[in-house]
Amino acid sequence: MESIFWEILDMLPTAVYILNQDGTFRFINKAAEELDALRRDEIIGKQAFQIYQSIYLGEETISPGITALHTGKSIENINLEWYCNGKRNNALTSAYPIVKEGETVGAVIFCDPVSSLKRRLIQNISFMKKSTIKLRHKQLKNGTEYMFDDIMGKSSVMQNTIQVAKRFAGKDMPVMLCGETGTGKELFAQSIHNASNYYAGPFVPVNCAAIPETLLESTLFGTVKGAFTGAVDSVGLFEKAKDGSIFLDEINSMPLLLQAKILRAIQEKEVQRVGDNKFRKISCRIISATNVLPEKLINDKIMRTDLYYRLSTGLIIIPPLRDRGNDLFILMQSLIDKYNAEQNALVIDLIPSLKSMFLTYDWPGNVRELSNILESAFNMLGDNDSYIGFEHIPNYFLEYLKKSVIKNKSVKTAYDMAFKQSADSWELSEYKNLPLLVDNYERTIIESAMEKTRGNLTHCGKLLGISRQSLTVKLKKYKITSGEFR
Repeated sequence: MESIFWEILDMLPTAVYILNQDGTFRFINKAAEELDALRRDEIIGKQAFQIYQSIYLGEETISPGITALHTGKSIENINLEWYCNGKRNNALTSAYPIVKEGETVGAVIFCDPVSSLKRRLIQNISFMKKSTIKLRHKQLKNGTEYMFDDIMGKSSVMQNTIQVAKRFAGKDMPVMLCGETGTGKELFAQSIHNASNYYAGPFVPVNCAAIPETLLESTLFGTVKGAFTGAVDSVGLFEKAKDGSIFLDEINSMPLLLQAKILRAIQEKEVQRVGDNKFRKISCRIISATNVLPEKLINDKIMRTDLYYRLSTGLIIIPPLRDRGNDLFILMQSLIDKYNAEQNALVIDLIPSLKSMFLTYDWPGNVRELSNILESAFNMLGDNDSYIGFEHIPNYFLEYLKKSVIKNKSVKTAYDMAFKQSADSWELSEYKNLPLLVDNYERTIIESAMEKTRGNLTHCGKLLGISRQSLTVKLKKYKITSGEFR
């Protein structure tokens, strides 16, 4: 029976050590052999101090297994570091006394290497995400990945936008999405399609700005053989979207002449292939999108007025990221989860001061820009970095942040918010950034004061409560010149 028990322990991915009452090793499993790079016959029967060197457990210098053996108390989830056979190990360790008839007769130790835990966690996250996407594809089968549940944001402006989009989705009418670059127009378009009566049909996206003007008409409406040199019989995207939705992204890039044909397709529900003399019926919903405000579309004659009124029966204005408040943090966490899975990293969050500065920035590129910045930061991470700090952010973006903070005159509020957050959520390793945080704080405060006093050193010194001489020293330290503020 005992041999079966040993065989079961050998199957575990966790390293297992069993101690006798005298502190010698009675058993180790295969995972423990791999962890220590030693055979079990080199360990069994020996004391821990004969094998391991420099065991570090807070202020303790003995094995948690020996501690559990001597005290009769369990020790759980201790980050233990030790050296064995020239190899450094770091594992999450738990030790439990083995008690028989009220007497401690041994101890069992479980060690999960931190690197292995990290890898297993990331693989699990990645598996869940991949499974979800794969399952979603199987369920939808219409060329989409997203539904309304995938749109993140708890701000009232975003929730109101989602509610409007849901109402329009259930009605049989064209929908126009208006939003800045990177606000998620296709995410809304797919969600509307999947919440409509057309969900069983295909979702056909068309980027009108990416297709050359000479090819756009044939792409949308199709061609017949002989219409022009090399032309063959081909079905256009309007026909391919049968019983589904066609998404005309960046429709403001479409030539006015072609807009007239789109208008006819909407009104008559039919299209004419290039070079053909007959019309073909279509049955699809039209969802369009533009990054230009409706009034500008009309005033600048970017779009035909009659087409605009046809397409915008259901007009949805998607708010920019800068108007969505703390939605920024929700999106950041989602992107961190995504890049953790993709890049085999384990980032917990941004350091608080950097998060606060992100709030002061206008994000002209919206969610797409945020995604790009975080992906760049991930590429700068060290192996043991768990938080994204200033040192991971691209230099050009740090300059944008600095100017944004000064422009908004909210640097003190931003930093106050950062340092009021609980330090308990920080890992000890993150305190190595304290000098950098303090320097950034001081530099930005000085620049804000220099802007208010228009570079007058005497007035600036008084505003900051320091002498002109002390201010001059700090300006030199941070390479700030008074001339740039005059």
